[in-house]
Amino acid sequence: MEKYKKYIVGIIGLSLVILFVYYFTNVVIWILVSAFIAMLGNPIVEFIRAIRIKKLRTPRWLASMLTIIFMYGIVYFGIKLITPLVMTQVQEFQNLDIESISEGLEKPIKSIDDYIQKTPILSQPEFSSEDYILEKITATLGLIDIGKLINNLGSTIINLLLSIFVITFTSFFFLKDRDLFDRFIIMLVPEKYEEKTQNALKTLRKLISRYLFGVILEMLLMSILISSGLLILGVNLNLAITIGIIIGVLNIIPYIGPWIGLFIGLILFITANVNLDFNAEIVPMVLMISGIVLIAKLIDDIIFQPIIYSKSVKAHPLEIFFVIIIAGNLYGIIGMALAIPGYTVLRVIAQVFFDEYKFIHQLTQGIDTQNKKSKSKTEKNENI
Repeated sequence: MEKYKKYIVGIIGLSLVILFVYYFTNVVIWILVSAFIAMLGNPIVEFIRAIRIKKLRTPRWLASMLTIIFMYGIVYFGIKLITPLVMTQVQEFQNLDIESISEGLEKPIKSIDDYIQKTPILSQPEFSSEDYILEKITATLGLIDIGKLINNLGSTIINLLLSIFVITFTSFFFLKDRDLFDRFIIMLVPEKYEEKTQNALKTLRKLISRYLFGVILEMLLMSILISSGLLILGVNLNLAITIGIIIGVLNIIPYIGPWIGLFIGLILFITANVNLDFNAEIVPMVLMISGIVLIAKLIDDIIFQPIIYSKSVKAHPLEIFFVIIIAGNLYGIIGMALAIPGYTVLRVIAQVFFDEYKFIHQLTQGIDTQNKKSKSKTEKNENI
């Protein structure tokens, strides 16, 4: 009877956790984001605390506050760096001559129409690409409700400010009390699993921290690489840096991220250079820009990723590929972006709690957890 009671209590507890996650998704996201920020900020806190003035050590609460300020400072200077680039592009859009765009696109549109009319399968009487495009643009604009858009924008701004406040507040306490998040998780598990849970959390903190630093480094390297390549091609400085940053940031989405960034970058390039001849100048530049992104992506896949992620993910590339595809099918682009850290969490949990199963042992053998170390020590002692 006692055995069944434990199962019933466990099922009820798990059901309550699932219901909480379902109904308070925002709260769960805030806690997880705060935990990630704390992982990134902990090394900075330790560095500040290591600085001694006349044998006096900085209190952890002050080091945590300085770390939060430092991280906001990085975000502020990042926005300050990007804003002029964005404003320059906005100004260029405002200065666009619609007539010159129409004249510039007249030849390529006519070529498309001629090709469609000559192709039996595609041929349609009195078809005009220009009319078709205008019809779609008009239909899209007609669907936009300005009043609803303003209300949604206001709601989004309020939610964003609330999220920033809650995440900042929570991150501070996660930094100040380093084990606060761990203690919160351990409260949710039975006493006999506490040690295993602590081992899993230690391993996760190490692996996820390395992964997050790796992602930031990869974004930076890709942005520099692509911006440099575009500058060599003769793209103006502001546009080259803007495209480089867009592709670098979107590179967080595995496989398709850089190509989404390339598509946005090409739109920016074409709209900024509508006065150029389409066939003689724009098309060759589009191909060369695509080539630069392809080369940068190959360098990322062959050099950057193996070096950056070799100590964090510790999974076979094919394994990661299918995990990303499955996550993409289930949750779209957000799922693809979170697939690797999410899978890392699942692998660590499986390794710590279910390592006795052969399949789990083979799947997680690359992960070096405290649980595995203690097992190997026990086995050595038994052999002695």
